[in-house]
Amino acid sequence: MKKRSSRTVHVILTALVLCVPVLAEESHGHFELKTFLGQVINFVVLFGGLAYLLRKPIGNYLQGRVEHISALLEDSEARKIDSEKKLEEATSRLNRLEDEINALKRQVEELAHRESETIMKEAESEASRLRKLAAEEIEAMTRLSLQELKAYAINLSVALAEQKIREKMTPEMHRKLIRRALDRLRSIHDASPDN
Repeated sequence: MKKRSSRTVHVILTALVLCVPVLAEESHGHFELKTFLGQVINFVVLFGGLAYLLRKPIGNYLQGRVEHISALLEDSEARKIDSEKKLEEATSRLNRLEDEINALKRQVEELAHRESETIMKEAESEASRLRKLAAEEIEAMTRLSLQELKAYAINLSVALAEQKIREKMTPEMHRKLIRRALDRLRSIHDASPDN
């Protein structure tokens, strides 16, 4: 503190020494030492008193400003560090995001490929099932058609046989067949133990 006040006194004295020649020129050669010293003493007393009275409040004010500015600088530095961290995190996330997007693309492509394979397998299975079902239906229809054809052939054969028999059957032959059938019935009836 003494160093500061001695420096202040030194600055004031240097200013006074430099002002003397300037003041002498302004007054055109009339330099009154008495007036000048009175002004200097008034200046020193006034500013010395002000410095003495205002030293503590101004010092406190300046100290408060220094502390405030230091706090602002520290806060600014902390924000700068925080911003740099956030920037670094954002950059890292962007890099990871690109990697994640690529990974998701690969997963989607793999899923699409698997889904395509699954659909193809299901389609092949369904086609196989439909072929089998069609084959079974064809086979059933073939059997049914064969049965109908056999029944038709039997009916046709019976009708043809009946027609041929009617054509060949004369009334005389008809009577012979009836007699023969009656003779057989009698022989069966006579041979039975109930009679």
